[in-house]
Amino acid sequence: MKHLLINPYTQEQEWCKDYFPDRSLGMMPVGGRCAAEYFIDLALRCNADSLLLLGPTYNEHLAEHLYEYQHGELVLEYRKGGGHGTVRHLLEVYAKECGDDCLILHGMLMPKAYSAGEIYDSFVPCEDDGEVDGIYRYKEGKLWKSNLEFYHIDSLIRYFEVNFQVLRDDYYNLPGYSTTDHILIGTNVVMKNNCSLTGPLVLGDNTFIESQNDIKTAIIGERALVDKGCIVEHSIIFDRTYVAGNLEIKNKIVTPGRIIDPYTGGVLERNSFSYTFSPIQNRSAWLLRLWEHFIALLLALILLVPYLLLLPFYLSHKKSHWCWKLSMDRYPGYWAVLFFRKELVKSHPANEHFVFQMGEIYSLQNTPEQRRIYDYYYHYHCSCFLVLQVVLRSLGKRGFATYVERKHS
Repeated sequence: MKHLLINPYTQEQEWCKDYFPDRSLGMMPVGGRCAAEYFIDLALRCNADSLLLLGPTYNEHLAEHLYEYQHGELVLEYRKGGGHGTVRHLLEVYAKECGDDCLILHGMLMPKAYSAGEIYDSFVPCEDDGEVDGIYRYKEGKLWKSNLEFYHIDSLIRYFEVNFQVLRDDYYNLPGYSTTDHILIGTNVVMKNNCSLTGPLVLGDNTFIESQNDIKTAIIGERALVDKGCIVEHSIIFDRTYVAGNLEIKNKIVTPGRIIDPYTGGVLERNSFSYTFSPIQNRSAWLLRLWEHFIALLLALILLVPYLLLLPFYLSHKKSHWCWKLSMDRYPGYWAVLFFRKELVKSHPANEHFVFQMGEIYSLQNTPEQRRIYDYYYHYHCSCFLVLQVVLRSLGKRGFATYVERKHS
């Protein structure tokens, strides 16, 4: 086979637009992986020369993902288009791309096949123009249709159910570098004490699971953070998502902005569920504020003389690597904290005036989504010790950072 053509939008698929406005079907996670990655696996399995993925709009994140996922000589192309009613019409529009031998996935579907041979042997002559969703092959002027079963995603409920069907079956490679009792664990997964895991389960790379969590039959995406005391059962947690502590999540989809019930279509926005509490409303808020002011005062006084001595150099070389390593740009912020104009450590994602941010203590190259997750974690767990830890480790992280780290921060 020379070409693979993916036309997922044979119907409107409004559910994807309504519930996941920042994603296209190709970017939707299925079994812990981006759907487009399964299409690439299929192309490689069938020894295709090229893959063309169509969509009604052009999603830049999907385009970047495909670019990063290049495999050998396989040509990956993503284009605005598709949505044609029949396969015949699709072949007419994309005749150049299809050539004389092309496999076509008409609809958002994934074949249930272990090998390319199973797919090739399943084709029978197509008696119509390919009007329904299915797996087709165009070869030497003839259209063939497969009688294979496939995972079909055409609604929110079907999307939810297909995730767990893929998790239970073994037709496709799922993420994870170690497998025990049907629990697939990625790299750099942190799990604290008293956690209970029951498979089938996927924990993506760089996932953080706090203590006292009970997780069973779930898919947790990369760089997600599940806070302590949660019960997660038969649910999907998207990449880079923070799950607040002591939540019971069953039969739900959790994204960075909302919790979705796939069976009723109900949506709970982030601001609606227990995210309005702030530590500064706590009885010990005055102690945290006093502690922040004390640290800011110490930094302001201790660094006053070095700052004044280096000030002429700093004013003429503000973008200097050494000025950045010495955190000279932060010094005015210490006084701003003392005059109640800034927070020493960012205590909530909505706060814009701060000097330090918890995400800095882990990496200087965190994405905005990842920094937001750490902000939420700090929001719920801030203490005098954590404030001091963030300040000292942030200063140290910059002090020992390389030029490359600074460039990407």
